[in-house]
Amino acid sequence: MNLEPGFYYHIYNRGNNSRMVFFTRDNYLFFLRKMKEHLSPFVSIVSWCLMPNHFHLVVFVHRDKIEVRTSHSMTQSHAMTSLQNLTKYRTLNYEIGIFLRSYTRAIQKQEKFTGSLFQQHTQGKPLVDEIKIEPSYWDTTFGTQINISEGKSYLHTCIEYIHQNPVYSGLVKSAEDWEFSSQLDFLGLRKEKLIDYELLKKEGLFPVEHSDSMTLSHAITNKKEDFISASISHSMTLSHTMTDASKTVIIGIGSNIDAEINISIMMDILKKQVEVVRVSEMIKTKPIGISTQPDFTNGAIKIRTNLNQEDLTKLLKSIEDEMGRDRSVPKFGPRCIDLDIVVWNGEIVDDDYFTRDFLKKSVDEIT
Repeated sequence: MNLEPGFYYHIYNRGNNSRMVFFTRDNYLFFLRKMKEHLSPFVSIVSWCLMPNHFHLVVFVHRDKIEVRTSHSMTQSHAMTSLQNLTKYRTLNYEIGIFLRSYTRAIQKQEKFTGSLFQQHTQGKPLVDEIKIEPSYWDTTFGTQINISEGKSYLHTCIEYIHQNPVYSGLVKSAEDWEFSSQLDFLGLRKEKLIDYELLKKEGLFPVEHSDSMTLSHAITNKKEDFISASISHSMTLSHTMTDASKTVIIGIGSNIDAEINISIMMDILKKQVEVVRVSEMIKTKPIGISTQPDFTNGAIKIRTNLNQEDLTKLLKSIEDEMGRDRSVPKFGPRCIDLDIVVWNGEIVDDDYFTRDFLKKSVDEIT
């Protein structure tokens, strides 16, 4: 992982072959103690959630390495030439590895197994709003439009997503019912010393004195569909320009890379160019064609737009590119976001509607 000082990161890993990584309450608590011990010299932790088979952290990196002084006796004559050998460094990446290996050894002993507990590579994703530095351009009947994403903070969105993880997974009905996340601390129902309250207040992401009026989100919800819908503002940049010639379109959406986060970001980008009318419930589906990849989150969005079909298609592909869609992978491989026009002004234009039950269900829900 390339973790640079001065940035927020979403750090996550899951059990190897989706195996359990936490078996008892003591396992969760032990993991948190080790996390604080190994990471606090390098980062501030601002959000976390431990799930039975994976974990999520949001951290702010203060430093990516720390000096470790070694004590060796030496003669005066060798003092100057050996001075540089007295100073060694421990890196944040190394410390994360030590932390996870230490936890793994404890679980191996407890559960009496050998082999990997976590997946080989821990992921660290920077939480920056500039998904792509240069703007995306496309031609429309109204001239060239410039898409500069001004969506809500990626950091804000990621913290919401992490806290809602137990709800998405069906473990609890409300995020605050899950003991092993920082949601209780954000709500003022518990005050652990693990997260950096002062940093959160400074960023405007945490209520002063745990007041009832939370600045983190006026839309932290207990339902996935509410979470997705919360990212849609009623103040649309194009809604006031809609004419009688506007079209009603249903777009199929899919993602299996940080799905909840990427779908929310996509909504923020899309709503600046079209009027979002309705969003379907999100459905978890098994991958098609290539089974060795994460499950997909699929759904549909109903919009109104003045764009013609060709220009809307260009817009959707531009959004995919802006969000980092990798078009070099196989057709049915993993993707951060997938957007396809399914219904155009009441006419079904994507044959997948007839062959994929999850797509038909999503479309029919908002038709």
